[in-house]
Amino acid sequence: MNPATFASFAPARQSVRQILHPQGVAIIGASDSPDKWGGRLLRYMLRHRHDGALYPINARATELMGLPAYASVTDCPGPVDLAILLVPRDRVLASLEECVAKGVGCALCITAGFAETGPRGRQDEQALVALARAGGMRLIGPNCMGLMNTHHNLAATTGVVMGSIDRLPTGGIGLASQSGALMGAMISRGVDIGAGFSATVSVGNQSDLDLNDFFEYLIDDPRTDVACLYMEGVKDAVRFTALLARAAAVGKPVCIAKSGRSEAGARAAASHTASLAGAWPAFEAVCRAHGVYLFETIYDLLQGAQILQRGKRPTSRGVAVMSGSGGGGALLVDALQSHGLVLPALDAGTEAGLAAVLPATHRQLPLDFGMLDHTALPDPEVAGGSVGIALDRALADEAVGLGILLLTTQPQQERVAEAALAVDARSAKPLLFVQGAGNHGEPARAALRQVGMGYFDSPHDALKVAAALAARQPPAAVPQRECRGHVPAGLAAGFLTEPDARRLLEANDIPVTRWEFAADIDTAVAAARRLGGPVAIKAVSAAIIHKSDIGGVRLGVEGDAQVRQACQAIADAAHCAGVAVLDGFLVTEMVRADVELIAGIQNDPDFGPLVMVGAGGVLVELMKDVQLAPAPLSMDTARAMLRGLASFALLDGYRGRAPADLDALAALLVQLGELAAAHGGRVRELDINPLFVRGAHIVAADARATLG
Repeated sequence: MNPATFASFAPARQSVRQILHPQGVAIIGASDSPDKWGGRLLRYMLRHRHDGALYPINARATELMGLPAYASVTDCPGPVDLAILLVPRDRVLASLEECVAKGVGCALCITAGFAETGPRGRQDEQALVALARAGGMRLIGPNCMGLMNTHHNLAATTGVVMGSIDRLPTGGIGLASQSGALMGAMISRGVDIGAGFSATVSVGNQSDLDLNDFFEYLIDDPRTDVACLYMEGVKDAVRFTALLARAAAVGKPVCIAKSGRSEAGARAAASHTASLAGAWPAFEAVCRAHGVYLFETIYDLLQGAQILQRGKRPTSRGVAVMSGSGGGGALLVDALQSHGLVLPALDAGTEAGLAAVLPATHRQLPLDFGMLDHTALPDPEVAGGSVGIALDRALADEAVGLGILLLTTQPQQERVAEAALAVDARSAKPLLFVQGAGNHGEPARAALRQVGMGYFDSPHDALKVAAALAARQPPAAVPQRECRGHVPAGLAAGFLTEPDARRLLEANDIPVTRWEFAADIDTAVAAARRLGGPVAIKAVSAAIIHKSDIGGVRLGVEGDAQVRQACQAIADAAHCAGVAVLDGFLVTEMVRADVELIAGIQNDPDFGPLVMVGAGGVLVELMKDVQLAPAPLSMDTARAMLRGLASFALLDGYRGRAPADLDALAALLVQLGELAAAHGGRVRELDINPLFVRGAHIVAADARATLG
């Protein structure tokens, strides 16, 4: 049927809040067979019955599981807010036509086989969307596993976990996921560890309603304490970024796990749900700038969200490691550094507080509970005896940002869990409980599960979550002024040769090494004389991107004869590389540096202009020690980028070198941000490599750029 047929009587389109709080729900393709998805879903929704009408739709039945069944959704006696489609692919379009005719508010299409299968599937999916929109109906999916709203007792999902639980896991963790199976896995794992959810949604192919629509709902929903996303690609980067800013403004934590970090992962994501995964470094930079918590896996994300949902926030990367096993504690300490965490020294006041329960030799981290004096007087404010006192004192130390408690097969597990719960209730810092005791640890797990504190099965998992929580940066302040970047007149669009790239830098007050352009060898000789001392000579041609790779650079050249020889060698190398005629030669002074950096501008197709800084020189692509941030940026953000480099020690006076002027470096990055954000992003790409740094002396020694 032509979608235009429905346009004249299309009802008002439902909001996401209305969709997640339906009254009348129809299951199209319902069954009484436990071997069919329509039978399982009906069973799940009867077990977790929302406060409203439930209509099974099956043309060959009059009753299913004690409910009247209807041949078509148009036969339902009451309004239908949500229709769940579990029919074969070739019947989806006809079912949607019936939904539109009924005035259904939203169709949730679980059936797969559309855009994720290729061009024909995409075409058929577009027909579904056109029909739904013409009829004023929203569409979720296709190729999804439905949704759950625990506060509405709505289990509109085919996730098999629904059949194994007696009540929905109610709480404050909200999830929107591009993978239905991972949504189901998170719910199942959440039940295991006592995590509670507000709503979970599998968006599938995002043909109409997309991840951003549900992300916005989670931000605004008063019953959602933490908004979680599993992502494979960004459908609308501008809106997504605005929602990140909105979440930061209202103080709602956002947790994200995204596939597609690697090239292979990006290909897998695209084939899975017909989405294109954006470049990970740009995505990460934008998320970090908005204070997002980023996790490697959905299981890490879930446990991080559970900690945040309970109001816990790490105050630093310092970890109080505490264990019932000296060896286990030692292994945990060994792993801290590789996760970007540290073992802090406890202050004298903390040591004094531990004196009642630990000998003088064991009052520093890691704390070994095997050394506790269990005859010590109890603390009336902390349950759990000596264990509680030790945990409480260590977690309260100013140098400690969070704690990790590792249990092995020690006796009285329940008492340790009691102590952990008591200390957790007194502290705003996270206390991560690692239960490594197998089945012997079940009593402690049960106690933690019951109150929603959660636990980890391995130290490795706890360390990953601790690192993700501690790595989160506060939302970056965005400069509230007009960007003052300047593109000089006369620079044409396209790739700029180094002399033009240097002019671009100079116009923006970014210092460069002294230089002259020479159109021929005689002019190069005269330029070298004026600059004085040893010089660098480089090929100038728009056809040469990487000058060093073709032998187009000569360093430490001194004297007329050497200059002539170097220029001729560069011309010969360029000819061998297929460059018929050079524009000329760039002659620059030689500068000694303590550190070589790379700095510049990237223009991401999704997220726009970004500023880059990293370890530079010829090994930049091998090192990959780079920090990115959206432009424009503040001085605080620029300083954080520099401190975030793995090679930051080189800027901080490594082995007696003069420390770099970090404020001057940060100011240079801010200026790059101004240039990146100005003129509608006309500077598409700019690389300064190397950027020479020696104390307060900072100067660009090479640059290339592309203008739009």
